[in-house]
Amino acid sequence: MVRSRDMGILLLVLALLLGAGCSAAPVEEAPSEDLDQVLTDLMTRNGQRRLSAFRQPDSGDFAAIPQFAGNPLTPEKVRLGQLLFHEPALATRPVVADNAGTYSCATCHHAAAGFQAGQPRSIGEGGIGWGVRGEARRPGPSADAPGLRSPSVLNVAFQDVLSWNGQNGALGQNLNTDAHWVEGTPSEVNARGYDGVEAQAVAALTTHRMSNFYDDSVILTNETYRDLWNQVYPHEQNINRDALGFVLAAYERTLFPNRAPFQRWIRGEFSAMTDAEKRGAIVFFGESGCETCHTGPGLSGPGFYALGMPDMPGGESPALGRGGFLDDPSMYRTFKVPQLYNMEDSPFLGHGGTFPSVESVVRYYNDGIPAVPLPEGVLEGRFRPLNLTEEEVQDLTAFLRDALRDPELDRYAPDALPTGNCFPAADAAARRDLGCQ
Repeated sequence: MVRSRDMGILLLVLALLLGAGCSAAPVEEAPSEDLDQVLTDLMTRNGQRRLSAFRQPDSGDFAAIPQFAGNPLTPEKVRLGQLLFHEPALATRPVVADNAGTYSCATCHHAAAGFQAGQPRSIGEGGIGWGVRGEARRPGPSADAPGLRSPSVLNVAFQDVLSWNGQNGALGQNLNTDAHWVEGTPSEVNARGYDGVEAQAVAALTTHRMSNFYDDSVILTNETYRDLWNQVYPHEQNINRDALGFVLAAYERTLFPNRAPFQRWIRGEFSAMTDAEKRGAIVFFGESGCETCHTGPGLSGPGFYALGMPDMPGGESPALGRGGFLDDPSMYRTFKVPQLYNMEDSPFLGHGGTFPSVESVVRYYNDGIPAVPLPEGVLEGRFRPLNLTEEEVQDLTAFLRDALRDPELDRYAPDALPTGNCFPAADAAARRDLGCQ
């Protein structure tokens, strides 16, 4: 005898396998509780692993957060990192002196945009204006040239190397790549043996010309910062770049979109996702094969793949990705698998920021046709048409766009800075837009 619950699951599986293009008679949609069971079975591989493999920790549960042994998390360190991440006063050595104090780490990685930039191009130094969520920021005469899309710093705790080409970090995939750690580039920091988050944070202070000289640091001149610094480093006589980078990295490691509907569903709140989002998750963890590359708590991954996505207009062309870092033509135009949360907050997707919506990326994968010609043998072999139905495309989009969006990321931004400075940006036009005058 087949129980009605089992029959519902069977009918749903048949619907997914047959698709709308087959001649079979329409199948009645399974009840929501059966969608939950089907999704649970897919994610746990029928009990071979736990749902907790995809669960993000609470940001204050430091024992559950992956961290670099040389940079243990403490509440004081994370708090100081939160403030300094948003502090424009760190921008002390810009190319153009008038740009000092006008940009911060958060200018290109802020909460309202899912800890990315609010537009395709990241504009820190030399940027003008802000708008509401960074969408109106524009390059001034001294702005850096366009490059790659700034990756989100959400879920970096689950990544052992950072940047689109994976150049930041001495461990994991970058073991035995020391021949490519070039002095004068961000990869030179790897020689210190740091994990990816710490290596990237330290390197970025130089790349973005922020507090490379510490005799005039705001940490020394502002009493609140000085007191916090002394709590974090009670025996540190000098403020130095690596110690400052470690503070920023500690904060970044706590940035989890753990209030997204999918994370709530994982914790047992099954009503947090709509039926469309659940069906989309079933496609994601099932026939589409998305989980092959995007897995774990951040739905990220360690791989580098060439998918023929376009570069940023006006930027480095062609962007060589991992192959450029390793000087390996067989890996030209391969890029790091990104995390997938809060993409809708700044829908300029791909390494070049050329996809204007989550749905446009889903359709690109479903079509399986590279937009940019690639050398023979470079295109990822699994990049081919998925043959999803229109309903499956819409459901998968709903899951990626809505179920993976945490609507309360502003909890990670400070209410104010000890300096009273405007943030995330502080040029005159941005201050007007942000109401900081």
